[in-house]
Amino acid sequence: MNPTVRGWLEVLAIVVLLPVGTTAGALTGITIMGSLLGVGLPLVAATLFLRREGTGWSSLYAGSPLSMVRVFQWTLLTIISVWLVVQLASLVLVKMGVPPANYDIFVFLIEDNLLNYLLFLGPVAWGSAAVGEELLARGFLLHRIEGLSNTAIAVILQAILFAAAHAYQGWMGVVSIFLLAIIFGIVYIRCGRHLLPLILAHGIIDSISLTLVYLGHADWLTGAG
Repeated sequence: MNPTVRGWLEVLAIVVLLPVGTTAGALTGITIMGSLLGVGLPLVAATLFLRREGTGWSSLYAGSPLSMVRVFQWTLLTIISVWLVVQLASLVLVKMGVPPANYDIFVFLIEDNLLNYLLFLGPVAWGSAAVGEELLARGFLLHRIEGLSNTAIAVILQAILFAAAHAYQGWMGVVSIFLLAIIFGIVYIRCGRHLLPLILAHGIIDSISLTLVYLGHADWLTGAG
């Protein structure tokens, strides 16, 4: 098969396996399985795609090692950039009449529920989201699309795909996630293609969000509070 065609088919496979895994996980009736399988299934596929080429995940990150100081700096820069850009975009969208992001599913599952909060905080926020989604989006997808087009297109397209997977949050949520993914993609390229700062930033952002929901302050995330 033509390598270009195969590359785009691999991208498509990852995109299709995301909802397939999420649906399969939801059918188990276990609260967090939708998130775990939604990321786990495409991760398995991406691993097989890399092995077929005779490579592995380490081949995607061949840059110079980052010191812990640089990791901290990039992590902090990522978090601050996301907060500023998303806040500004939210203000503009609210003025345009766009409804706030929808976090009802998390409120239903997590608010005042310590067990679900801890399950989402650990396996989901730091497992499937921080580690899994960064491997998939800023790792495999960005790398694969970049090889099929160029860096700018790869950063934008991975952000579109990443945001589309969060469509349940409504337009405000999709725009916010798209902007986050753009910033994450840029940081990934600028920091020498290292995922650790992004994993940490992703985990911290999600942990703060989940904690606010658990404490009954989801309205702080939507801007309604």
